[in-house]
Amino acid sequence: MSMDRRELLAKERVGRLLWRLSVPAVIGMLVQASYNIVDAIFIGRGVGPLGLAGTTIVFPIQLLASSLAVTIGVGGASIISRSLGAKKYEKANRALGNMVFLSLIFSTTILITGSLAQQRLLRLFGASPTILPYAEEYLQVILMGLPFVGFGMSLNHAARSEGNARVAMISMIISAVMNMILDPIFIFVLNMGIRGAAIATVISQIAMACWMGYYFLLSGNSFLVLALRYGQPQLEYIKEILSVGAAEFVRMASGSMIIVFINNSLIHYGSDISVAVYGILHRALSFSFLPIVGVSQGLQPILGFNYGAERYDRARDVARLAIIAASCIAFCAFMVGMFFPEKVVRLFTTDLLLIKEASASLRIVITAYFLVGFQITGSSMFQALGKGRASLILSLTRQVIFFLPCVVILPRFFLLKGIWLAFPTADALAFLVTVTLVSRQLGALKMERSEQNQ
Repeated sequence: MSMDRRELLAKERVGRLLWRLSVPAVIGMLVQASYNIVDAIFIGRGVGPLGLAGTTIVFPIQLLASSLAVTIGVGGASIISRSLGAKKYEKANRALGNMVFLSLIFSTTILITGSLAQQRLLRLFGASPTILPYAEEYLQVILMGLPFVGFGMSLNHAARSEGNARVAMISMIISAVMNMILDPIFIFVLNMGIRGAAIATVISQIAMACWMGYYFLLSGNSFLVLALRYGQPQLEYIKEILSVGAAEFVRMASGSMIIVFINNSLIHYGSDISVAVYGILHRALSFSFLPIVGVSQGLQPILGFNYGAERYDRARDVARLAIIAASCIAFCAFMVGMFFPEKVVRLFTTDLLLIKEASASLRIVITAYFLVGFQITGSSMFQALGKGRASLILSLTRQVIFFLPCVVILPRFFLLKGIWLAFPTADALAFLVTVTLVSRQLGALKMERSEQNQ
């Protein structure tokens, strides 16, 4: 990171700075969302509803692996941005080294475990006998890409933490464009079906890892140093990385487990088609959810840097702006899903029954979605400040504390519809908790600024 990037984090007008860092992150996230969306489109049209259901069963495993990578990335990035703000450059480099170490260890562990217990995992995750062959064929290949996902995603977050959102964006674009090109080649031209989609995804993940490796090791454009001397695992860094990133792990890992729970509930209250419906809904919502995460990622280096530099006025202002921006994205997604559900669903399938059921379900699921932007950005705000406990609480409220009881209780009264009703109910309740905690923290930043001026 050059000196001017550090000066930007400290002095650039916060609105312009948030735009500068968020837009590449949002673009990158939208492009990244294309992974599962493009796979779903080609699989839905080339393999059919059972192929879609198979990838939906596998997705929790992918999400669990990604959650570990993002946990390490978010936790490490928080340390890096605060260290750079406080001019502690040695600490920033050691945080980077420990990020890479952890990501490779965790991803390799999941690869080995997943390979040894593949069928048992898929059955546990809700695969019926008709869906299992498709899920197994997809998972066999996807597991091979996990170490590259871990390495690439951890470095992606590190690049953002030093203010270089553009490099992180390019890595995602390279990966996603390659996936878009390779998917139809492997699925249709080479007639490899669902396995072809998985191979295309893994090759694309390797490309992302190579790009990020080049940036840190060979380009000479990073302020951070990725070297073996900084990669020696140190307990103090590992504990802080995992502590700060714990909320992100809870959010994503609990999301993974919830998908498993939902898949099993859908089989119980619905059918294989219901699993395919959920696969479409999840991918459609991810296209709006990930830009919200992109805004949060744009927020974190600015907030962390200025908080570390004790610029509490700038920290407070950028947090408020990020919440507004994320809420606008969520509201736009709500409007599209509420008024144009069939157009969204038709992107993924031509099956008339699937279109009808998925469109009706999307309207229910999206009911309180306009509140999600505030909730996600609020959790990210606490991560950037190094307040892992508050961020963890916010992640737990939406994904676990509220949603799980709803998805258990509501189907008893409303059957299959009750599963879809659990989504807006949990969103509304989590929003109320987030408003309380975020308001207190913004008030605390205002007070700290006032004390500085005295």
